[in-house]
Amino acid sequence: MLAGLVVVAGVVLTRKLKVREAALMASIETYLNSQTQFSEQLAPVWSGHIEMSRSQMASAIESLSERFCGIVDKLDAAVHTSALETQTIEDDDKGLVAVFSRSEQKLSDVITEQKAAMSGLLGMLDKVQGLGRFTSELKEMAADVAKISQQSNLLALNAAIEAARSGEHGRGFAVVANEFRVLSGQSGETGRHIARNVGIISSAIVETCTVVREAVDQQDASLLAAQSTIHAVMADFQGITDALMRSGALLKNESIGIKSEINDSLVQMQFQDRVSQIMNHVKNNIESLPAFMQQHQKDYASSLVLQPLDAQDLLTELKATYVMSDQHVVHEGGELAQKSNNDIDFF
Repeated sequence: MLAGLVVVAGVVLTRKLKVREAALMASIETYLNSQTQFSEQLAPVWSGHIEMSRSQMASAIESLSERFCGIVDKLDAAVHTSALETQTIEDDDKGLVAVFSRSEQKLSDVITEQKAAMSGLLGMLDKVQGLGRFTSELKEMAADVAKISQQSNLLALNAAIEAARSGEHGRGFAVVANEFRVLSGQSGETGRHIARNVGIISSAIVETCTVVREAVDQQDASLLAAQSTIHAVMADFQGITDALMRSGALLKNESIGIKSEINDSLVQMQFQDRVSQIMNHVKNNIESLPAFMQQHQKDYASSLVLQPLDAQDLLTELKATYVMSDQHVVHEGGELAQKSNNDIDFF
């Protein structure tokens, strides 16, 4: 009786154990299925967001790079145009500087010619003033003629007096004395006529000298004013030319500097390639998670032994994609060193 009870109890216990075992197996199967479903549902979403972010970043960086490249091309064109304009200004033969130099030389030649003409006028004035000395001599000669005429007239008068004293014997001498007196009068008249003409000529010479002197002074003042104006205009023109050259050089230097900065920025934008590559590797690793969980479930179904999850295979697969030392540092849990802006990794 007791043995029967033991047998019955053993059967009941065995059935309970089998039920509990079946329930445990079912719960394990359910848990494994939930893990697989968890990875199958979550991994694509993670992967999709990463791919969307990577794609948007790549598109934005590519668009920005294209715009920067367009700016660089425009700056190249501006620098080229500026160089041509500067070359046009500085050209040895046809440039603005050469034209300025030739114009300055021509204006200097005009000033020189005007000065030569001024010298000619001064020479003519000296000659005209020299005539004044001759008129003074002619006046003196006319005065001498008048003196001689007066003296001759006195001499003729004395001769006439002496002829009258001589009576009949001095009659012939009186005729000669009278003619001599007439001749003396004519000489005096000629002297006075010469003196009047010399005075007229002298006045004309003095007036001419005054007019020429005023013309010389006026032309000299005009020449000085013209020379001053020309120098001022040429100085202003030179200032404008220098300003244009400085502006052209500044534009060229600034354009080259901006172009260099943009080129450096384009180099810096290569981070997008690095980030895109890392994100793509992580995405691929995440996408392999469902297959990994399915394999874990299959291993349990075949061995009925529930093995703990081991991420080493996934980590090894991810590590095999690394191409930069930074990735290895992060993989090992290390801290990245701060890099300067010029430390660019190319891959």
